[in-house]
Amino acid sequence: MWNPFKRKPEIEQRSGFPSVTAEYMSARRDSLTGDGSASLSATVATAAGMWSRGFAMLDPVGDPGPLRPDVLSAIGLDLCLRGESVWHIRVEGSDLTLHRAAYWDDLGRGRYHLHIARPAETETVRAIEGEVLKLCINSPAEQPWRGRSPFLLMGGSPRLMAEVEGAISAAMDWTGKGLLPFPDTVPEEQQSAALRGLKGGGSLAALKSKSDFATNVGQTRGQEWRRVDLTPDLRQADLNPAVDGLHNRVLAAAGIPPALVTASGNAGAMREAFRQFSIMTIEPLARQMQPELSKVGITGLSSQSMAAADTAGRARSVGALVKAGVDLERAMTLVGWADG
Repeated sequence: MWNPFKRKPEIEQRSGFPSVTAEYMSARRDSLTGDGSASLSATVATAAGMWSRGFAMLDPVGDPGPLRPDVLSAIGLDLCLRGESVWHIRVEGSDLTLHRAAYWDDLGRGRYHLHIARPAETETVRAIEGEVLKLCINSPAEQPWRGRSPFLLMGGSPRLMAEVEGAISAAMDWTGKGLLPFPDTVPEEQQSAALRGLKGGGSLAALKSKSDFATNVGQTRGQEWRRVDLTPDLRQADLNPAVDGLHNRVLAAAGIPPALVTASGNAGAMREAFRQFSIMTIEPLARQMQPELSKVGITGLSSQSMAAADTAGRARSVGALVKAGVDLERAMTLVGWADG
């Protein structure tokens, strides 16, 4: 019987672009594993850690204000992985504070939408250029308002390094595993119990049919059943030279001398590498940030604390200056030991 009050069943509406969800999930996964610009690996983590700790060693000239070591460390990490770091400048009482933006929208003409992550929410703030501390490196000519991570300029090296680690990780899933035949004469209940035990341990795969076993391992049916090892032979890939070369290239492209993290233990080479990292990487980046840091009253960043760690190098510099005829007091001042 027809019922005029009966509602028609709702028809399911499907998306006309079924690949959009998969593409979104893939992009989201990429952003979670490496901010979309760097495929994470041990080498990338080493570079990011060196940048972060190097920036934390910088000394603001004059009153540091809100530029605490933890803020400098976060700036170094952002610049390494994202190429840019954005902070919201606020006045709380009589002090300036900096709040790190997780992501932001540059609306042009000095207008921003900043999204600041909180434990249970995301705070969205509208800000103008004077209220925003935006630090960028490696900006392209066609988009000078955007920064680029050094890993973005390396091409496929960081991704290839991550893929090598992923391949080794996938190979470890098969290490120690093998194929084991299982005779048909065993009762069904015992077969099920045995299979649960074998598969639960994750070390064996059982084949109950002798013909299937022969087909999979290439043996004749009359040959005796035996365990076939499935452990991958990575020696044929000879990954060590390629991995070492990739490791050094990624570090060098990130401005970190490979000798600084070498396993050889050459103290002299590591000291020179540390000095090069400080002078050729950290100090130029600090100079790039000076105009923007003037918004919070910082006139410059000094690497004096990094140089202070190199006592032996400074002592050699004093000796060389004195031998060249420079007065001892003047030489001590030149190397930063005037207060000593």
